[in-house]
Amino acid sequence: MNRSVLVLSGLCIALTQSNDAHAGAVSFGSNDVATVFFISKSDDHNRVDYGIHLNEHCAPTGDDAVFPYWREFEPPPPVRTHPLGMFEYVPYGFSEQRLVHRNGSGGDQLIRLKQLARPILVRARKAPDGHCTATAYARIGGIDGAELVSVYAKLAGAMSVEYIDIHGKNSQTGADITERVRK
Repeated sequence: MNRSVLVLSGLCIALTQSNDAHAGAVSFGSNDVATVFFISKSDDHNRVDYGIHLNEHCAPTGDDAVFPYWREFEPPPPVRTHPLGMFEYVPYGFSEQRLVHRNGSGGDQLIRLKQLARPILVRARKAPDGHCTATAYARIGGIDGAELVSVYAKLAGAMSVEYIDIHGKNSQTGADITERVRK
């Protein structure tokens, strides 16, 4: 079976899951970056954000530093956050995650999402103002090392996805990039 079809099918299953059964907000440490990139879908404005836990040196805290969670915008207000449900880790979880390196001014975390067929490098650094920053990099539209901003899934029905768009920026030029993956 085509890997793109598997990606789309897995996203479809998760995108139709109800979030009503989840309780509790996600907690963030003082150095954490709450949103490095996110996955949104066409049926509402809620999304799965990927954050990263960082230490006082802005380095990933360990092999499981990147974490997904729901950011619910509907119904408004207020915006709510909560962890993924057990079955939501199938489409939104990781097939691989590990600390690549860390030092006194940041570090790199490698992740692979179960349903997105590409490695993603999350680079965390201390900004000049002393705050921690994190940026995700991946191959997007044939460009290696592009900044990954978000993924959008266009639903075709209750159990199917028409396509996904991977949004990013060219790290060299700053130009927006979109790669469409069809079913």
